[in-house]
Amino acid sequence: MESLDYLCEDTIAAISTPIGKGAIGIVRISGKDALTILRRLFRTKGGKEKLEFEDRKMYYGLVVDRFGEPIDEVLAVYMKAPKTFTGEDVVELHVHGGIVVVRKVLREVLACGARLAKPGEFTMRAFIHGKIDLVQAEAINQLIEATSELSAKVALEQLEGKLSKRIKELQTRLLELKAVIEAAVDFPDEEVEIIESHRIKEHLRGLIDELEKLIQTYREGRYIREGIKVAIVGRPNVGKSSLLNAILQEERAIVTEIPGTTRDVIEETVTFKGLPVRLLDTAGIRESADVVERIGIEKSLKSLKEADVVLFVLDGSEGLTEEDLKIASLLNRKDNVIAVINKADLALKLTCEQLKETLGVGRCVIISAKEGKGIDELASAMMELLLLEPESLLGGDEVLITSERHRELLERAKTSLEKALNSLNLGYESPEFLSMDIDDALKALGEIVGEVTTEDMFDIIFSRFCIGK
Repeated sequence: MESLDYLCEDTIAAISTPIGKGAIGIVRISGKDALTILRRLFRTKGGKEKLEFEDRKMYYGLVVDRFGEPIDEVLAVYMKAPKTFTGEDVVELHVHGGIVVVRKVLREVLACGARLAKPGEFTMRAFIHGKIDLVQAEAINQLIEATSELSAKVALEQLEGKLSKRIKELQTRLLELKAVIEAAVDFPDEEVEIIESHRIKEHLRGLIDELEKLIQTYREGRYIREGIKVAIVGRPNVGKSSLLNAILQEERAIVTEIPGTTRDVIEETVTFKGLPVRLLDTAGIRESADVVERIGIEKSLKSLKEADVVLFVLDGSEGLTEEDLKIASLLNRKDNVIAVINKADLALKLTCEQLKETLGVGRCVIISAKEGKGIDELASAMMELLLLEPESLLGGDEVLITSERHRELLERAKTSLEKALNSLNLGYESPEFLSMDIDDALKALGEIVGEVTTEDMFDIIFSRFCIGK
């Protein structure tokens, strides 16, 4: 971590509240010159300079520009290092939330020698100074971006160190195993057998199983973090947009009797049973000479391939048509498809049994998008299809992986241990090579929590943060 200290030489500043109108706007400053900048800008209500600031005490007064002219009435607080979020001296200026005022205060802070912070740079400094590990740093961003109570809860658990603790437990077990193996390197001439292959194999299998269990949680974790991608597909005028509106309980998509009204993919997010669901209302799939409509249809086909769940909407009042059968042939898999028979408010000419037999789909729900009937049953069908039980996802001591980066590194650690186990199974018991495989696994786990870091990794992770965090 010491090799990264050069990244913290500057004093940084940024607006830490959303841009726009609001009651309060906060300008945050972090670094060795934070207190100096506060002394230059802050005045008492009577206009006098103030040089002494107690740690964590809020002061009421004025912020002035470089010419001594008042900008705004503020509350200012100085927080002394190292007991701060970043581990450095931190100053916060709480000003009125108008964008003009907030930006003018930030401009004066920068004029006093601070540099505009990069995305995520405050959090990065917290990591560099050992306030949080890399998993917790990423969890902060996940918490900010959470779109449901469940995703916020998972992010908070990671911020509190639940995943980090599990990773460190695995590291400890690997280090203990490595110590046993390296004893054979240190005492090669001993007559007693140092490496007991059966015990090493047993430990490796246990660690591989633990890693696999963590990896398997990524599917649910991804759904919680990114949302379940649900594509609503079908031929024109079967009620796809009406279904979207019924789920959202608002008129988000234009609904007309004219085929081809939806020309592009409309995406909206809604919460089903605590899980974020990304609904993609697609253009009706059919043969079309209209260039714009054809582009929309191509996007529909792409959404169909990328979706976790496909809602294949059919007009129950018309029965199965040739266009429906053509769309069914485009479904690259059937296990993620729910047939949705719409227009139950009219006389139906379709049954679920008929669709299951004809199209080979395993799930079918009858709804009336116009009257909002059957929507709860549809939500339950989606959860059953994905084998999800949102209420029990965070039960007990279970840890969920929500990051693709974490999943890839866990896979890498698992592969390294499988390589070591395979060597033992083939009779190759070289302590040196076994130790190298375990080192590779340790390195992968170290990258998860940030014990092994590079500046490139920082750029990738922290560039996703907002400025000011």
